[in-house]
Formats: sequence, structure tokens, C-alpha cells
Amino acid sequence: MSLRLVDVGLENLSSAPPEVLDCVFWETDEDAPDPRFLKEEWFSSTLLEWGPCGKLLVDEDDVVAFAQFAPPSLFPRVAAFRAGRVSPDAVYLAYCYVTEGRRGRGVGSELIRAVARDLVDRGFRAVESLGESEWEGGWLLPGPFLGSNRFAVIRSDPRVPLMRLELFGVTAPAEAAAGAAVPLPR
Repeated sequence: MSLRLVDVGLENLSSAPPEVLDCVFWETDEDAPDPRFLKEEWFSSTLLEWGPCGKLLVDEDDVVAFAQFAPPSLFPRVAAFRAGRVSPDAVYLAYCYVTEGRRGRGVGSELIRAVARDLVDRGFRAVESLGESEWEGGWLLPGPFLGSNRFAVIRSDPRVPLMRLELFGVTAPAEAAAGAAVPLPR
């Protein structure tokens, strides 16, 4: 497996997995009659206003993973969650999607590292995400997955806590997981 990382732009957005192209869960808090159009519109305005806001992991010609991140103000659904007050020094990680058949192989962790490197280079202190404690699918990220990638709970909620990855801190993964208050996979 020879993965390469690609920034998402308007020229390659359509190569993202169809599941994420058809989902605008975080980009709007309303029903979207044409989610692909809204996703492209969101990327267009965010790229102009803020800069790179997505990553693709590609294996040969196949896109195997997708991440989308930006300031929390660009994801209106975040405010609907009790723990959804993202810190002013953090960027919100809305999607970290790995295609079926590639999950459980470290692809999602590689994607998070790529997002973190990008944000460090841009001077951000942290990345935050809402992590579902007992993930059963859907567009909330699994809390145990975030915990295993050094995210720690910073705003508690029994079901969907806000979790944070410090980009400049030196915390061992086991220490971060212990403080995450979210069970790790066995």
C-alpha cells in the first residue's frame, strides 16, 4: 500500500468518496436538497476565505480516506451539541472518513497526522472534534478512535464530548487516552 496525501481543491473534490460528497451534516443545520452542490459551494467559499480545508489519502488511483476541517464557525451544526463550543485557538475536524475495507489499518490515524501537520504549519494550537462515546455509525467521529489518536476530552458530555488534540504539547498516546474518558477499542 503506497499512500499519497493530496489537498482537496475544487479540481479533485469530485474524487472524494461518494458518502462524503452526499453528506453535508456539519456544513448546514438544514435539509439540503442537493448536498453535492452545497459541498462544492462550501469548499469553494472556504478555500477562498480560509485556505486548504480538506485532505485525501490516495492509494494508486483510489481515494481511500477523506478529512475536512476548518474554523468551527463554518460548521453550523457544531453549535447544536451541548459540548460543541470549540476553543478559539482550535480548528474543528468535521470528517475523517475511511472507505470500507481500509478501516482498522491505520489509514484514519495517518489522515489525522496529516491534518495536524498542516495546522501546525499554519500556526494553530489544536484540533478539536465531537467524539461519540459509543459510536454506531453516522457522521460523528468515534470517541475511542479520537482517544487512540491523542485527543482528550475537554468538555464532557455523556454521549458526545468535545475532544482536543494539542498540536504543540508532548503527551504520550497512553496518557492522552487515559485522560480521554472514552473507552479505547480492545
